[in-house]
Amino acid sequence: MKRTLRLAIVFAVVWSGLPARPMAAWAQAEAQALQQIKEAESNIPVGPGDVVSIGVFPVQEYSREVTVQPDGKVELPLIGALQIKGMNSRDIQTLLEAKYARFVANPKITVNIRRYSGRRVAIIGQISSPGYYEFRDGMKLLELVSLAGGPRDLAKPSKTVLLRQAGGRPQALDVNLAAVLRGEFDRNLELMPGDTVVIPKAAYTKSAEWMAINVLPWLALSASLATLVVLAK
Repeated sequence: MKRTLRLAIVFAVVWSGLPARPMAAWAQAEAQALQQIKEAESNIPVGPGDVVSIGVFPVQEYSREVTVQPDGKVELPLIGALQIKGMNSRDIQTLLEAKYARFVANPKITVNIRRYSGRRVAIIGQISSPGYYEFRDGMKLLELVSLAGGPRDLAKPSKTVLLRQAGGRPQALDVNLAAVLRGEFDRNLELMPGDTVVIPKAAYTKSAEWMAINVLPWLALSASLATLVVLAK
């Protein structure tokens, strides 16, 4: 996973055409991107079609890789049918540790999401609750911003960027979120599964610096999300 993201960042640097920056700066940007991705992925709620790997230790014969059914349930040894729709990996881990404690002494549970259904969008940067959100048909930019709690005080919404995979290549689309928030709803773009919205800080005014700090690290996140979509097909 991390190797894939590092390669995505290198690709993003070449694709952007920006001047080279010191290696320390790129390393910092990469580390920031990986941390944001890790935090965001741990908060993704699971849904029907997602594949979840569950490890039960020390009794590994109870470990399973299961697919979330249309009703949001999975079938597990000893426990039976369990509703996990809308829960993230940490929530599932806590729930399973409590459930298996009835059968196993001091159970240690690991939960890894092997594959998502692909219908996710992400919003990151200067937003109150950055992370992944469930995509809904007809979903638009303002709805996603509202779900994420709105821009932070240091945000510069007029410089918002929408990252989208088109034909296997990333695109960065300028989005004037400030205009949308003022009521110019003709600018309220319709989203697609796999989109990532990036809201930058107001402090960065030079375009090259702004791109390096705000967009390039998150192209890795966009690539990661696109990978989930491809795996789901």
